[in-house]
Amino acid sequence: MKNQPVSPMPATYLLLSSLFVLLVATPFKSAAQLPEKFDDLKEALRAPDKVEWLDLRDKGLDEFPDIIFQFKNLRFLDLSGNRLSALPDEISALSNLMYLDISGNQIKNVPESMSKMPSLNTIHLANLPDLDFAQVFPVISQIDELKVLDLKYDSLQAIPPSIQSFENLEVLDISGNPLEVIPPELTRLRNLKVLYLNDDKMLNLEKSKETLARFDQLRELHLENDDIGRLPEEISAMKNLEYLYVNQNKLKNLPISMGRMSSLKYVDANGNPIPDIFLDEYQRFLPPSIKINIWNRYKK
Repeated sequence: MKNQPVSPMPATYLLLSSLFVLLVATPFKSAAQLPEKFDDLKEALRAPDKVEWLDLRDKGLDEFPDIIFQFKNLRFLDLSGNRLSALPDEISALSNLMYLDISGNQIKNVPESMSKMPSLNTIHLANLPDLDFAQVFPVISQIDELKVLDLKYDSLQAIPPSIQSFENLEVLDISGNPLEVIPPELTRLRNLKVLYLNDDKMLNLEKSKETLARFDQLRELHLENDDIGRLPEEISAMKNLEYLYVNQNKLKNLPISMGRMSSLKYVDANGNPIPDIFLDEYQRFLPPSIKINIWNRYKK
């Protein structure tokens, strides 16, 4: 058997570097053509019309800087890791804003005006355990262009049923929340392509197997570092799934039913107690187009 030296590229890199996912929705053709990144307000004010990307993370900000409204062409705004307790109602004036990261602040609510931001398609709301989702979800669900939502480490024990109203959502990260089951409401998001459910030691896939079987729209599923001991056979019903990440779990084998997953291209099972010899067994029942990574070895 021939080993593959490198793993195939995943379908998205959203939560590794979600900024670059926005290239699809911008006129920029490549990462090399991204606008200049400004991380100093004084420097940015010297050429306000050129400011499209403003990185103010970890600046110790207690309030939203009003001078941001001078940057009429702003598209990417990172305010993560500060001490903000609120966003201004006037934020909707940033009509070109596509990407907003307010993770790791002290924000509890978002202004109603956010629902009227015509270009906003990516919002990071990670590490906001005091966020009032009963207030936030009805607001951001009205953002027509919203496609990427990050809710990592928000102490969510359940996902509000109103998640179903996010009709255009394509990528959702709910990693690091103490969720016992995969929220069944997510199966109703017909445009959802990528789901991250990493770092959830409470997750019980056995109780979620019927939900898995209804996820026929997903292309990429991340169940990394979840203490999963078994993948249910129902996962084979995910007919459009292309990439499955179950690395760093407690799996001892993979279900034979995965051979019926006609769209599957890649399974990352690295960091599980699966014997290397199983690579030969999987070669017998899985299509040759599927690559499996076990302890950095690959089935070709």
